[in-house]
Amino acid sequence: MWIENWLYTLPLRLRSLIRRERLDADLDEELRDHIDRQIEENLARGMSKEQARLAALRTFGNLVSLRGQTHETWSGAWLEQIGQNFRYAIRSARRAPLLSAMAILALALGIGLDTGVFTMLNAMFLRAPTLVDPASFVQLCPRYSGWFTGADQNSAFTTEDFDAIRSHSHALNEVAAQQQYAAFVEEGNKYITTLLATCNYFHVLGIDRPLMGRFFASEECKRSNRAQVAVLSEPLWKHQFGADPRIVGKTIHLNGVPVAVIGVAPSDAANYLLGGVFVPYTLEPQLNRAQDLLASPDTPWLSMIGRLRAGFTRDDARAELMAVMNRQDRAYVERKVSAFNRKTTLAITNGSFIENPNVHNLVLGLMVLMLGPLALILLLACSNVATLFLSRTLARRGEIAIRLAMGVSRSRLAGMLLTESLLTVFIGGTLSMVLAYRVPLLIMNTMAAGQANFVVLLHPDWRVFGYLAILMAAATILSSLMPIRAAWKLDLLTALKGREGAVTVRSRTTSGLIATQIALGFVLVCAAVLFGRIPGLIRSMNPGFEIHQTLAVPVDVNTSGNNRAKAEAFYQALEAKLLATPGVQSMAYASVQPFNQPSPEEIRLPRQAKGTGQPATVDDVSSSFFSAFGIRVLRGRVFLPGEVGSTGTGPVAVVSQAFANQFWPGGDPLGKTIVMPDDHHLTVVGIVADTRSERFGVLDGPRVYTLRSASALGGNLYVRFLGGAKPLETAVRDAVKSLDPTQTIAPQTIWESLEDQADGMTSLAHIILVMTSIALLMAVAGVYGVLSFAVNQRTREFGIKMVLGASRAVVFRSVLLRAIKSIAIGLMCGLAIAEPAMLLFNRLLTRSPFPLHRFDATVFGASAVLLTAVSLIAMYLPAIRAMRTDPIQVLRTE
Repeated sequence: MWIENWLYTLPLRLRSLIRRERLDADLDEELRDHIDRQIEENLARGMSKEQARLAALRTFGNLVSLRGQTHETWSGAWLEQIGQNFRYAIRSARRAPLLSAMAILALALGIGLDTGVFTMLNAMFLRAPTLVDPASFVQLCPRYSGWFTGADQNSAFTTEDFDAIRSHSHALNEVAAQQQYAAFVEEGNKYITTLLATCNYFHVLGIDRPLMGRFFASEECKRSNRAQVAVLSEPLWKHQFGADPRIVGKTIHLNGVPVAVIGVAPSDAANYLLGGVFVPYTLEPQLNRAQDLLASPDTPWLSMIGRLRAGFTRDDARAELMAVMNRQDRAYVERKVSAFNRKTTLAITNGSFIENPNVHNLVLGLMVLMLGPLALILLLACSNVATLFLSRTLARRGEIAIRLAMGVSRSRLAGMLLTESLLTVFIGGTLSMVLAYRVPLLIMNTMAAGQANFVVLLHPDWRVFGYLAILMAAATILSSLMPIRAAWKLDLLTALKGREGAVTVRSRTTSGLIATQIALGFVLVCAAVLFGRIPGLIRSMNPGFEIHQTLAVPVDVNTSGNNRAKAEAFYQALEAKLLATPGVQSMAYASVQPFNQPSPEEIRLPRQAKGTGQPATVDDVSSSFFSAFGIRVLRGRVFLPGEVGSTGTGPVAVVSQAFANQFWPGGDPLGKTIVMPDDHHLTVVGIVADTRSERFGVLDGPRVYTLRSASALGGNLYVRFLGGAKPLETAVRDAVKSLDPTQTIAPQTIWESLEDQADGMTSLAHIILVMTSIALLMAVAGVYGVLSFAVNQRTREFGIKMVLGASRAVVFRSVLLRAIKSIAIGLMCGLAIAEPAMLLFNRLLTRSPFPLHRFDATVFGASAVLLTAVSLIAMYLPAIRAMRTDPIQVLRTE
C-alpha cells in the first residue's frame, strides 16, 4: 500500500520542487478551511485517512498550479525560495509586532554594546596610532637584561640611544621620540598629561595640519635653544580653556615654567593622542628639575616611533637597529658606569598597545575584562530571542503541521525559521550601530570627563566590521537553534489536533534555557560584585601605617652637582620651616612611594653567590621614618638619629617580618648579615611589622629598610601632623613657595591619594555595573519568559491534575520547584564558568595593585543570593498563573 501511495504522490512531489514558492506560502484561513472540507468530503466517500489527506493535497497542488506559480529553472526556484522566506519572515513579524520588537531590541542592545566597546578597544589598543599609511609606521620596544634591577620592565631609550638610532638608521626614514609626564598647570590648578616630544613628532604620526596656529619648528628642539613653546590637544583646549579662539599666543605655566601656546592639535587626525599638552623634549630639565634626563647617558626615558623607508620591512629595521644597540651596549660597558653590563633586544611593532611586549598582558586583561561580560550579554540576548521564537514557533504548531502534512520538508521549514531569525538579527544589528557610535564616548566620558575625543572611534576598519559580522552570524544561529529543533521534533498528529503530546510538554528545552540564563547572569553578577567591592576595599583597608595624618610633599629640586649647594640650602630651610609649622610632629624621607609596586632587588646571605639570592623590596628611609609612619617594631630597634647611613662604616638594616621568615625561617635574624645588590654588607638590627603598601589589602613581600645618608638629597618627603589636613596642606604649599616661587606642588595625605585611586576604580566599577544591570534585566526577563512559556505549554497538564484532586498549592509548588532545580543547575554551571575566568584574569593582572583572589567566597555567595532572589521574583507570576488554571476551561475540548 505504501508503495502505491508513494508512486501516486510522486508527480506531486516532483512538481513541489519547482513550485515551492506557493506551496510554502503563508496559509490564510480560507485555504485552511478548503483543505479541511476536502478531507471531510474524501472521508465521506469511504477513503482512508491517508488517502483523504493525499487527495486533498493533490487538489490543493492543482489549485496552486492554476494560479501559474511554476518556475522553469532550478536556479530561479532557489532565488524565489529565498525571496519567499524573507516575505514570510516579514509577514510573521507583522503578525506579532510586540514580540518582534522585543527580539530586535534585545539583539540591538547586545550587538550594539559589544560592537561599541570593541570599536573603542580597537581604536585604543589594536590599531596603530596613525591614520596615514599605518603600514610604514613602527614603534621601537627595547628589552634590557644584565643592567640595573628591574631593567627588564623598562621600554625606553636613553638620550644617547636616540641620537645613535637617529644618526645611523637607514631602514627608518624618520625617527621621533616622546615621553609622558604629569605637569602641574597653574591655570587649572591641577596635573595634566604632558608629552615631551621631538619636533617631528606630529609629522611622523601623520598629522601635518594643526587645528589652529602651527606645530613645532625644527630649531625649537635644539638642545642649545630649549624654546618654551607648547601645542594643546583639541580636547584640552575645549575642556580646560573653553575653546578660546585667541588661545594661540597666550602663555600658560607648566611646573612654574612659562610656555607660549603656538597651536592646537586636532583630535581626529590620529587614532590616539597620548597627551593633553605637547612641549619640546628639550624642556625636560626645566620641567623636571630633580634630575636632568636629557643629559643623562645612562637613564632610559624616551619612547621611539618612526617610519619605514620605502623598500624596507620591519625585519630589516630590527636587524639594523640591533647592530646599533649592540654598539651602544659595548660603549656602556667600556665606560664602566657600574658593575653591571647591558644587553638589549628590540621588538619592532606597528605602534599598537597589543603588540607592545611590555604591556601585552595588561592590554589583553583589559580586553577580556571588557569584552567577556559583553559576550555574555549577547548570549543572554540570543537566549531571550530564542525563547521568543520558540514560543512563536509552538504557537503556530498547527500551521507548521499542515505544512509538513502537505509535503514540505523539515529542512525547508528550518530554512524558513532561520530566515526569520536572520531578518530579526539584521534589523537589530542595523539599529545597534547607533549604540556602537555612542557607547565609546559614554565610556570615555565616564572614565575621564572631557577626554573622549582622544580616541577616533568612527573610522571604518575591517576589524570592527568583521567583528560585527561575526556577532550577527552567531546571533542568527544561536537564536534559531531552539525554534528549529522544536519544529523538527514536532509531533504531527497531536499538533493537527491542536495540542501537544506528552513528549513536547516534558521537553528539557525550557529547563535548559532557564539554566543558561542563570549561568550567564551569575558570571556577570560576579564581575559586578567583584569590581564594585574594590573601591570599598581600598578605602577600608588597614595598610599597617598611618595614612590620614601623613602628608606627602612632592618637591621638585635640581640636585645635580652644579646645583647641589643650592639644593642643600633649600632642603635645610624647608625642613626648618616645616618643623616650625603648627601641627607638624615630624618629617621623614623614603625612596618607595606607598601603593606603588617597586622593582624587587636581589638580596643575598654572605655565602651566596650573585644570582642565587632572593628578591626583596629595598626602601632607603630616614631615621624618623618608622615613627612618622607609625610602623610597629616587633624586635630589636630601628635607626638612631645620629647613625651612619648605609654607605658608611658599620651600616645597619631593618627588615620586615616577611623578610625574616623567608631568609631565616624559625631563626633569629638580629645580628645577621645581608648582602645588597651593590655588594654592601648590612647588619640586621630590627624587625618591623609587615605593611600593605604595594597591593591593596595584601601583605607586602620581603622588605629591607636601609638608612638614608645624611648628605642625600631628593627622595619622597612626608610630614606627620596633628589636626586638619587642608589647613596644613595650604601652609606647606606656602612654605615651599616662599623658599622657591617656581615650585608648583599639590601636597596631599596618603589617604587622599588612596581616594583618587578608588575614584578611578569606581569609574570602571560603574561601567561594569551598568553592563551587569543590563544583563541581569535580560536574565530576569528571560527566566520570566521561559517559565511563562513552560506554564502555557503545561496548562492542559495542570487542568488534568486539578480534576484528579491536586490542589492549587500543589500546582504552585510543582512549578516553583521545577524552576528552582533549573536555578540550582544554572548556578553550578555559572560557578564552573566563573572560577576559571577568575583564574585567567588573575594571571593576566598578576602585577595589578588590586586585591583579586582566585576563589572569593564573598563574591560568589553574594552573586548567588542576588541572582536567586531576582529569579524567584520573576518566577512568582508564572507560578501564580499556573495555580489559577481553570480545569473546566482547559479540558472543554477533551
